[in-house]
Amino acid sequence: MTESQGAAKHRQIPIRNRLLQAISSRDLQTLWPRLERVELKPRQTLHHSGTPVESIYFIESGLVSVSAKASPGTWVEVWLIGSEGMTGVPVLLEDTDDPPFRRVVQVGGSAHRISRQEFQDAVQRLSSLRAILLKYAQFVLLQTSQSAVCEAHHPLKQRLCRWLLLARDGLERDDIPLTHQMLARLLGVRRASITECLRILEEEAALENTRALIHVSHPERLEGLACSCYNLIRSEYRRLIT
Repeated sequence: MTESQGAAKHRQIPIRNRLLQAISSRDLQTLWPRLERVELKPRQTLHHSGTPVESIYFIESGLVSVSAKASPGTWVEVWLIGSEGMTGVPVLLEDTDDPPFRRVVQVGGSAHRISRQEFQDAVQRLSSLRAILLKYAQFVLLQTSQSAVCEAHHPLKQRLCRWLLLARDGLERDDIPLTHQMLARLLGVRRASITECLRILEEEAALENTRALIHVSHPERLEGLACSCYNLIRSEYRRLIT
């Protein structure tokens, strides 16, 4: 596909990824022919720990968790990626080692995929792309740091509220199709603890909870029950990216 054909195509397809939305139209026209739209399937592993990052994904819909190993066989999420972000921050920062994190699709959707080499070439050539992605890397650092503070100082109920609100933002919808077991694994707690917290949040009319779907019926109420970490993370994204 030529660049002119790519430009025509990107005008026809709405772009949901907010990083791609934020770059200049001229840089997007140059980048677009190098992007391949792909489907993301639940539980699909985009990157295995300790292996080279071969592709970068700009998430259009769905959720991808980035997890670190807490113990043999146990992985805990360190940050979450939705339509606000992308995988491959180590490649952006020119990390030549194989990163220890694992990236797994938690909620299916779609993404724009680009090879590592083409991504690195584009970052070098396209100034607005490079600028916005470096700001995104700064946001990821803030999100992971604030999440660590949250894990250490806030009760599970507030942490779960924060996670659900960030997941809702990343999905750009009120329905979060995750089971209690998946949430427990992501947050590194017992399933019974998640079930009890969700029961309380449902009693407080913040959400509607079924076995495999959480519907955030009153996001403002859920936000009121969350700790201040959510608003801090959200406001930093708006400041840096939008």
